[in-house]
Formats: sequence, C-alpha cells, structure tokens
Amino acid sequence: MRSLLYFAAVAALVSAPLAAAQQGRITGKVLDAAGKPIPNVSIVLKRLDITFIKKIKVEANGKYLQSGLEPKEYEMTVSAEGYVSVKKIVKIPLNDNLVEDITLMTPEQILAAASAENPGNSKASSGDSAYTDAVRLYNDKDYAAAIQKFEVAIDGYAATIAAATGSDNDSTADARQFQTKAIELLADSQFEVGKADPDQRGALWTKAEPILKAAFDKFPADDKSQDRARLTYQLGEIANMRGDAELAKRYSNVLEKIEGPKVENAYNTAVALYNAGKLAEAKPHLKKAIEIDPAFAETYYLLAFCELNGGDMKAAKACFQKYLALAPTGKYAAEVKDFLKDL
Repeated sequence: MRSLLYFAAVAALVSAPLAAAQQGRITGKVLDAAGKPIPNVSIVLKRLDITFIKKIKVEANGKYLQSGLEPKEYEMTVSAEGYVSVKKIVKIPLNDNLVEDITLMTPEQILAAASAENPGNSKASSGDSAYTDAVRLYNDKDYAAAIQKFEVAIDGYAATIAAATGSDNDSTADARQFQTKAIELLADSQFEVGKADPDQRGALWTKAEPILKAAFDKFPADDKSQDRARLTYQLGEIANMRGDAELAKRYSNVLEKIEGPKVENAYNTAVALYNAGKLAEAKPHLKKAIEIDPAFAETYYLLAFCELNGGDMKAAKACFQKYLALAPTGKYAAEVKDFLKDL
C-alpha cells in the first residue's frame, strides 16, 4: 500500500510542471499617445474556440501580466473611458511570453491623424468634424444638441464609405468604425432626451431601441460591465414604456445579475402585487427587500398589512414597530401609531 501511495505522490509531482509547460503568458503596457499610463484600463481576453473570458488587471504604471493561459487564439479588447477601444486577435505561445504594448487614443486624436493622412478627403473631414463636436456635447450631457451632430456625422461617414465602394483601405475602415460608434451614441442620446421629455419619449425611444438592442446582444451573457448594465436598464425602461411587463421583468432580472439585488426592484414588484390585491404574493418580495436593505422603512409598513391580511397580529405589530423605529417622523408615522394602539 505504501508503494502505491508513493507512486501516486510522485505522479502528481511530475504532472504539475508538465501542465504548467502547456501554458503561456501575455504581458505589456497600455499607454496614451504621450506615453503616459491611463487610469481604469480594462483588458478582456476571449477565447475564439470555446466560451472563456479573462479580465486582466492593469497596474497604475500601465503594465499588465497574465500567465496560465492556454496556447490558443484570443480576442483581446483594451478600453478606457474617453479613449477609442483597441480590439485585436492574439495567439498565446506555448510555454513562452507574448508582449503586446497598446497605445490608446482619444477620438479627437484619431480623427486628427486621419485628417493629416487624407487632407483632401472633404467628406470624411465633415463627418469627423461633426463627430468630434457631437462627442463633446455628449460628454457635456447636452444630448439634444448631440443628436443633431451625430446625425450629420453618420451621413458624412456614409458618404465616405459609399465613395470608397470596392476598396478596402484604412480610411474606409476608420469611417465604418466611427459610423458604428456614432450610431450607438446617437441612440444613447435619444434615450436620454426621451427620458427627460415625455412628449418626445415615444418617438425617440422607438428609434433608439433596435440600436440599443443590437449593442446589448454583442455582450456575452455573463458580462457584468457598466456598459451592459446601462443598456439593460435602458431596454427595460423602453419595455415598460410599451407596456411589455414580461420583457421588462426579463431585463430587470438581467440587471440584478449584473449589479446584484436591488431593494427597489423587489419593493416595486411587491407594490404592484399589493395594489392588485395579491397580498400573499407580495409578502415574499417584501421579505426579499428587507434582506437586501433592512433599513428601508416603507417595506415594513407594507409587510404589516400583508401580515394583518394573513391574520398574524403579532407579526403585523412587529412590522409597525420597526417602521416607527426607522422612520419616527415618516409620512405613515401617525397612521402607524394609531394602528399600534388598536393592536
């Protein structure tokens, strides 16, 4: 028996270095056009042959290192707020180190470089100029003005692409890239204007929805990025506007998986059931809201009536007392005090 155990231990020790030898590494640095580190850089590696995603940490000095990778092809996406993302295919070497240094540039820097390379391309320049103005307005949250500029930019890039039909040069690729980004930012601006102005909401959100949905569908189902959370929220709000409760609930569930449970989601579901007279069905959602945020006073107020409906006076009294403890001067405080006297 001892010899068998010894053999097993030796086999394990031999196999560990062998497994490590079947892996590779990727390293490098991410800097701006001036050669300086960029804060909050995101690097994501996605296997091309199977569903596998790896997020790589970038240090404050811009350097990154990821070991233990299978020697396969990956889609590498490098992004940071305010910069144009870089996406490329990389192949991790077997038992070796791949060096990938990335330079991220702002839209203005890329457009300036494109204009310098193609000074005679007036159509591209008009699209570039409008896009630069639109991004500036978008960042300033002047979404109404940004909409007009994005529309001009999209038309300008469309003209550039049409004029270059049949060719596959860098300027056409740049025009397609910026046109796609302009369309997505246009939809985002349309959502924001509709959110603030109910009179325009229906028309603007109807235009924005297919673009937002297409952008949402690009993300893998397990992605938890801020961009996917934003798109999920927007599509949920549009579904609510159209009265599609089932679709709105699906987006709400996705958002909860991305951001974690939210007390307002559970509470709002409970309120809808309560108002529909379904107090027994509302009760578990109220308890879930309390689990998420035990300090949310109005949850206890509503739960007290559910307990009364079920005939549990003791539980109802405890809920009313908890409400008063959390909100002694709340809008239901006087009413709750009267209920407690009766109980």
